[in-house]
Amino acid sequence: MDDNSIYFRLPKTSIKGFIVEFHELPYMYDRLHYHPELQLIYIVSGTGDLFAGDSFISYGPGDLFLIGPNQSHVFKSDPVYFKESEDKACKTISVFFHEKSLGDGFFNLDETADIKHLIKRSGRGIRFNEYISTAIGPRVFDLLDQSEFDRLLSILTILHDLSATENFSYLATMSSSVPLSDQKNRKVNKVFNYILDHFHEDIKLEDVANIANYSQAAFCHFFKEHTQKTFVQFLIEVRISNACKMLRNTDYNISQICYESGFNNVSNFNRQFKKLIGMSPSAYIKNYQEKELVGKS
Repeated sequence: MDDNSIYFRLPKTSIKGFIVEFHELPYMYDRLHYHPELQLIYIVSGTGDLFAGDSFISYGPGDLFLIGPNQSHVFKSDPVYFKESEDKACKTISVFFHEKSLGDGFFNLDETADIKHLIKRSGRGIRFNEYISTAIGPRVFDLLDQSEFDRLLSILTILHDLSATENFSYLATMSSSVPLSDQKNRKVNKVFNYILDHFHEDIKLEDVANIANYSQAAFCHFFKEHTQKTFVQFLIEVRISNACKMLRNTDYNISQICYESGFNNVSNFNRQFKKLIGMSPSAYIKNYQEKELVGKS
């Protein structure tokens, strides 16, 4: 993959306060990037992993996120979406806006104070839970067919409703409004792409340090500084994320999933899984299957 400039510039649209975009692509834009606008993004179809702040989580249809201004992030589609033989598509609806989209003082009004608080919280990135995404998602979809005035009112109402909920989780432990330089972002991108393509193999620190053109010691400092995680922590999270997907979507047994995810023994896999997810792999799949039954009833 090429590693071009990471700053993402939206097309100019005269003086619109909000930009609503529907994308249908073979796979999501797969480079760590940032933009000065906030982005409310609803996943219509497609699966993969999101890295934002110091969070690495899976995403799928029905998920709703709010990415803060200048927050480095990447929605990395699952490998199957990069295969030309697969008839799959990633569909998303995004609402882009600035804090000053409607004027310098609009969100300082008493009537919009809650939305301003939501904007402030977005610096850590937000994932809304299933209850909220189920309620808000169709309203985001409706934006595509509305007149500009009705769309403006609808977006403000959506943001107001999102500002009032406590049904969300942060993507990062701290807020960040200062993105990496493009040069450093390109290095992080190279490392991310290598890890995501080879996590099931025996990846050595020397390999990824060479990719970023650092000594091993310098790379460890660089990676921790810009991801708030050690290289080993990040690699384990990628492997556990893959294991979760396989537990949900395949008939493989736990031992097979352990080795397919890059672990070399089942006991370590079980220990790392429980440390990160809070339950054993067997408990995870049981919990998932129970939720599936409830959802279908």
